[in-house]
Amino acid sequence: MSKIAFINDVAALREASREAIAGGACARRRAPDERGGLVALAKEPTAQITDEPFTPADVRAVVSDALAERPAGGQVLSALPEWVEVRVPCDLAAISPLQKLLTRLDADLPQEIGEAVSYAFREMLSNAVEYGGRLDPAERVEVRFVRLKRAVICRVKDPGDGFNPTRLRHAATNNPNHDPLRHAPVREERGLRAGGFGILLTSQLVDELVYNERHIELMFVKYLS
Repeated sequence: MSKIAFINDVAALREASREAIAGGACARRRAPDERGGLVALAKEPTAQITDEPFTPADVRAVVSDALAERPAGGQVLSALPEWVEVRVPCDLAAISPLQKLLTRLDADLPQEIGEAVSYAFREMLSNAVEYGGRLDPAERVEVRFVRLKRAVICRVKDPGDGFNPTRLRHAATNNPNHDPLRHAPVREERGLRAGGFGILLTSQLVDELVYNERHIELMFVKYLS
């Protein structure tokens, strides 16, 4: 991958995040798929959240509708507007509905903050589903989204064995500044899809990104002021 391709790839990811947030309730939107391309997102869940204040029933209805169409279903653990928590199958099809719910809950945020949260959430959840859960719908990923007065907090926990961040040769996060594409040949040799920028870009978009000791659970924070 050339440096020009890298720049174009990052620009495409940012644009996809913007498009995922923009549009009306029934708009068709596009976002990065598991291979780094762009795929159309499904229509909004049938249960609609209006401009009226959120209630647990509103949130639970949207989450339940979204997860009902996913293989093996999912479980709503909390449906408070300020604390949404779900357990979903390790299936890539479960990602877009959850991202759309998050953008609706974040609709009142400044555009730049909303885009950052949306992109970071999608990347971290995608990693958990693909690498932690190995795309096995029988496994579950736990997701928690908390809205505070001055911050947004997202937590993702996968069922995997964890990883050593210093040994991620296939990810851009360990590339030296003078060689931002050093990981690309490694991914090609291993037969991995193009990409590997998720953790790096997320760390730049949010204010705090931390993992637990085993690296099977992460939290990121985006401050609102």
